[in-house]
Amino acid sequence: MAEKYPLVEQREYGRPDRRGGIWRKRVTRGDDELPRVAAHQVRVFRVGEEYVEDHGQLRADDPVVTGASSVTVVDRRIEVPVVVETRIPSAEAGDFTVRTCFYCTVTDPSAVVRDGVTDVETLLLAHLREVPGLTEDGSDLPVVDTAAVRARIDARLTAYHEMRPSLVSGIRARHGAIEVLTPEEMSAHVEEMERARRDRTRLRHQEEMEQQAALDRALREAELELKHEEIRNLQAMRKERNRQEEETLRTGYERGAGAEQQDYELEIERRRNRFTRAEIEDDIKLIGSDPVAADYLAWRNGDISADELSKRLHAAEERWDSRKDDRLRLDRDHEMTRRGLDRDDLRWRVEREDRRRELTRSEARDQTAAQRQEAARRWDLEHDDRRRQRDEKRQDAKELQREQHELAKQQLNVRATLGKQAIDRGLFDSTMYDAGAFINSVGDVPPAQDPARGELKGGAKGELRQAPGRTAEATPAPADGDDADDFDPANQEGRLGN
Repeated sequence: MAEKYPLVEQREYGRPDRRGGIWRKRVTRGDDELPRVAAHQVRVFRVGEEYVEDHGQLRADDPVVTGASSVTVVDRRIEVPVVVETRIPSAEAGDFTVRTCFYCTVTDPSAVVRDGVTDVETLLLAHLREVPGLTEDGSDLPVVDTAAVRARIDARLTAYHEMRPSLVSGIRARHGAIEVLTPEEMSAHVEEMERARRDRTRLRHQEEMEQQAALDRALREAELELKHEEIRNLQAMRKERNRQEEETLRTGYERGAGAEQQDYELEIERRRNRFTRAEIEDDIKLIGSDPVAADYLAWRNGDISADELSKRLHAAEERWDSRKDDRLRLDRDHEMTRRGLDRDDLRWRVEREDRRRELTRSEARDQTAAQRQEAARRWDLEHDDRRRQRDEKRQDAKELQREQHELAKQQLNVRATLGKQAIDRGLFDSTMYDAGAFINSVGDVPPAQDPARGELKGGAKGELRQAPGRTAEATPAPADGDDADDFDPANQEGRLGN
């Protein structure tokens, strides 16, 4: 049986990266993140709560691969042998060792991954121990009678598996050959297995040592090659540095020689220019801005003839006379311009003073008009306030009148009701109370109250009382000839009760 069955490899994924060129990047995983699968293996990706099977067709940029949180490689070989061993007691001191071989086949890779079936041998051993009566099959037989024990266990497992197959998620398991070993055979088998394990360990250790030796040899060869490459690079760098230093020295020498030659030429040019400037300065000191002197100098140097000199001198005299007349004319024009400016300044001052006075009078008129307008607005506001107060007083008086009228109406209704009940019960028969006067007192509702006078028009008078927040409040007085307590609703009800 393989060491890893049925889960060959498991990997957990993180968030995928964006790979690709500068202008076109997409979310994908690396090719090394996808485990390779053999012909009998299948990959199962977990995407959220779903499990997706892949037979090696999905690429690294597939949405299933980029959205998966883990991947598992499942072995789908048919009839993979899984050996399970357990012990049952015998009739003697030793125990029988029952070795059962189950042939397993993965039927649902998603269920295997979802339920985490990693140790099939442990699950089958637990299933084997759940078989009822398995431990009693050898309790009445000696250790040497292994054939009878094997026949009993084989028959029991066959019958049990027909009624109840092994329950392992996603795996179909059927039992095959059964061996029953004595303690001596088990010891020999364990010793053989230990010897095979030691041989495998020694071979694996030897292979690891050979691989390590080959790796060390390859590393030493690589280091030697790297050192040779470093030496070649160092030699090339030294040659290049010597060439650059030589080129730098040659360039510096040529630059220095050229600078010295240029300095020499500039010095000669500087001396020539200095001599020329000195000559020009002497000519300026001697001649200055006198055109006549300049003409004489040009005639002496031979630049002009005597006739040309004569013409220039005559033209210079004419220019001098013309310049003198122009200067006199400019002086007169300047004086006339100055006088005109003085007159304009005086006129501007007079206009400014008149404008200032006009603005002062206009400002005074505007201020007076504003005061008058403010006074008119204040008077209008006070008039509106007085009129609003009169309206509020009138509304309060009307409201008070309506309330008093409603109160009087309610009192009359109560008196009429109480009087009717008293007459119906015969309360006036045994008392000295005048029923006619009481009936006459229950009359109509008092007439409306005059808001201006504050009293009833029908003769019923009330007292006006000033209260905070209200204009006046009228309290009606009891009718003439009647006691106030007699017409109180509470007292009337008390009398009716008596």
